[in-house]
Amino acid sequence: MEFLRDLLGDLHIDPPVILVNIIGFLILLALMRKFFFGPISQFFADRQQEVAQWVGSTESAQQQAEQELSRIHGQRQQMLDQAQQEATELHQQAQQQADGLVDEARQQALEREQRAEEHIRASQEQALAEARSEIAQLSTELARRALGESLKDEEQQPLLEAALRDVEEIARRNSEQV
Repeated sequence: MEFLRDLLGDLHIDPPVILVNIIGFLILLALMRKFFFGPISQFFADRQQEVAQWVGSTESAQQQAEQELSRIHGQRQQMLDQAQQEATELHQQAQQQADGLVDEARQQALEREQRAEEHIRASQEQALAEARSEIAQLSTELARRALGESLKDEEQQPLLEAALRDVEEIARRNSEQV
């Protein structure tokens, strides 16, 4: 121990001063621990907890955003499907209307054709009636000239009917040939 005292003496170190410095350092360390390191440790712990909460809320917000995005994608797909279905329905309705218009046009064309045929028949019948009348008049005139006398109405009527039957027979044969 004496060696230690000599060494301390050579270094000009006073042991009671060292002891006071060590005690002062320990007191300073205790005070710093209580007033400085404690609050700093608490600050870092609180900060770490806040960061953890922020990370948790960020993850929660990210999950909510992903759910919202998924919901929006679902709605978009649903709207696209609905629009596609409506377009298909409109296309079908337009096709049905077009088919209806075509059918209606065909029906009108058939009706016009039938009316034209009826008009042609009526015109033919009228022409035949006029021809019969003229033929009857000509036949009567020819018969009167051939006989050289005028026929009475009672005698003229059977001759006219016979001539008309002949004309109708000729007209019927002609219409069958056409």
